[in-house]
Amino acid sequence: MEIDIEFEKEVAKFYQSMGITTGPGDIQYRLILLVLAKNGGDKVTRFSEIREYTDRIADRGSIGGKLKAVFQLEGLAIKVGHGGYIITHKGLLAADFVQSTSRYYKKIRSIEKIIERIPS
Repeated sequence: MEIDIEFEKEVAKFYQSMGITTGPGDIQYRLILLVLAKNGGDKVTRFSEIREYTDRIADRGSIGGKLKAVFQLEGLAIKVGHGGYIITHKGLLAADFVQSTSRYYKKIRSIEKIIERIPS
């Protein structure tokens, strides 16, 4: 699974424009979840792997805080060793939800493009 940071930023902005600022509207949440899901529930994801994607949009402290405050406390990921995380079943469900919000966004964009081409 390839993660397109610019596309994910666009999707997050779309949801933010509707007042959804957490979950699908939070670019940090989207990227962290997608990176964890990319490795699946059987492989440890290193913090450095997550930072490869998040460093372009946020500082290191905010990502570490989000991992602790959201992912660990809500049971989306388990910390393993120093700087390692494994996504949980609950986290995989959340990742599936985030991916479905991306599919919905693509569908809305294609419908908007069709509507734009219809003569008035």
